[in-house]
Amino acid sequence: MADANGKNVMTQLENMLDEYFGKKAPALPQNIKEIIVKIAPYLVIISLIFTIPAILALFGLGSLATILAPLGGARSVAGVPTMWIGILLLIPAVILEAMAVPGLFSRKIVAWRYMFWAQLISIISSLVQINIVGALLSALIGFYLLFQVKSLYK
Repeated sequence: MADANGKNVMTQLENMLDEYFGKKAPALPQNIKEIIVKIAPYLVIISLIFTIPAILALFGLGSLATILAPLGGARSVAGVPTMWIGILLLIPAVILEAMAVPGLFSRKIVAWRYMFWAQLISIISSLVQINIVGALLSALIGFYLLFQVKSLYK
């Protein structure tokens, strides 16, 4: 029952965002949409190549920051959980992006949804880290591009 409600909420969110970013927003020219869809899988692969080692580096640096935080005082210690939540939220976003790659090549809607969910997780991560401007810019640009090309995925 909870799964059906969760799916319903995600569908409602997707439909609402599609209304604003896909239908009401100025449309990209069809040839630009085609270019975006053609290069998207390659951009995701390049992103994954750089992101996976970066996550490993962040775990190392995060561990160091956790150990050294008490030397910086109470504010430094208070920021450690937020830092770790941000790092840990990268993992499901990267997994979703990796899962999307084969479907992006074949233009399957499930791949588009994986990218949509990864975008949502990325925005949540920015909000948790109190990066409001980054979350807003990421949402505006990411959702605009995603919903402009959604119709090309079946």
